[in-house]
Amino acid sequence: MRRKLSTTLTISPPNLERTGYFAVEQALTGRAVPIDRDWLISRFHDGLQIRMLRPPARGLIEFSSGLASWHPIEGAERCVVVQRLHSGDAEGAALLIEAAEDWARYFGFSALLVLTGPHPRLPDPQDMAALEYRPFGDTADEIGLMGKILHGPILLPSLPQGWGARARALGPGLVVQCSARCPRSLAFAQEVTGRARQAGHPARVDLIETPKAARARRISAASDFAIALDGDRLDDGRLSEAETCDRLRALLPDA
Repeated sequence: MRRKLSTTLTISPPNLERTGYFAVEQALTGRAVPIDRDWLISRFHDGLQIRMLRPPARGLIEFSSGLASWHPIEGAERCVVVQRLHSGDAEGAALLIEAAEDWARYFGFSALLVLTGPHPRLPDPQDMAALEYRPFGDTADEIGLMGKILHGPILLPSLPQGWGARARALGPGLVVQCSARCPRSLAFAQEVTGRARQAGHPARVDLIETPKAARARRISAASDFAIALDGDRLDDGRLSEAETCDRLRALLPDA
């Protein structure tokens, strides 16, 4: 009997170029430049999993165990956490979520978790509800945590509280928090903080380099790119570069 061809591809370091992953990721996320390859290889070493829809369909999902997750979620040690989900339609998203669920069940994880909300990097909660995901715990700045129990019972994970305290912990001045995932975002962070310093304002880049650091320090539930000024968060990756520059010019004279 002929084996049915899987609807998804497993992305790994040996097949990154062959599968066209970088071009698909860039197109789906709307990035000006593709993801940094060295950064991605390091994430594979952390335990990141990526599945991509077989062409001509376009979609991808990134997920990892709670211990390797970049999302600040409490009580996720026995869970798998979706890091990113991009698909052009509901059918593709369902196939990608199913692939992540299959992996989680095979390795005995208790639940699959996903962040949702009105943010360009997150799926809509109604779309996840249609896939039988339900709200878990609290929400933070309109960002919700949803999940599906695969092997229960478990204590439900939740999003941390105290996001204002996280921002204040970055200290005074302008702080742009980001990772090296996207070279353009990192370059932009260095550019705006450099301009602020030249204008006499304290400014720095808070570069997050590991999943553990991300879970401990991130000031946004939704994004690893965020901006704080004197302990108040100004953006969590929702503003364009032009909008960010306009806001900073209004707050920091000559910057």
